[in-house]
Amino acid sequence: MAVKENLPVAMQELLRQLVVNGDIRMAGIVLYAYCRRKYQANDETAARWMVAYFRREFPHEMERHASKLSAL
Repeated sequence: MAVKENLPVAMQELLRQLVVNGDIRMAGIVLYAYCRRKYQANDETAARWMVAYFRREFPHEMERHASKLSAL
């Protein structure tokens, strides 16, 4: 089981910059890969953590991204 710890400041800043620049998809890929490698999480767990992080930290951007996906 993974021990809960905060993301490094550099990772938080990278994710924030990507989201602010409108590239939430790339931020998700970066966070997903980080979770997989750092915690050896399986695909489903890493995806769940990624979604939970973005819903908590960037709710408006996540909602906008979801509406774009549903429009396709």
